[in-house]
Amino acid sequence: MVEDEAIWELETRRHDGRAHLVLTGELDLDSAPSLLTAVVAELDSGADEVVVDLTELSFIDSSGLGTLVGCWRRAKNVGARLVVANPNEDVRVTLEITGLDQILPITNEPVSN
Repeated sequence: MVEDEAIWELETRRHDGRAHLVLTGELDLDSAPSLLTAVVAELDSGADEVVVDLTELSFIDSSGLGTLVGCWRRAKNVGARLVVANPNEDVRVTLEITGLDQILPITNEPVSN
């Protein structure tokens, strides 16, 4: 294993109608489809709020940004809410540069399970 190889992990926690997805590593072309799959599964199972927690996310590329927008649209289309939580400074700057901070609900508040 290469030492600097990013590890991608997605952990889902569910409490009542709220799904909390914790992302670790890099959200890029390889990992973005698994986020979309997880969000769709949560929405299909009745989640009325999906929190995408970026606390441990180290990098996001254009495919990851596009996936976040796609997840937000899917949630909106079924009457659910998607929130992006706790992006680090690099990820936040990327969201700001692309203008997605004006579209996606972003919070830095602690996320309770």
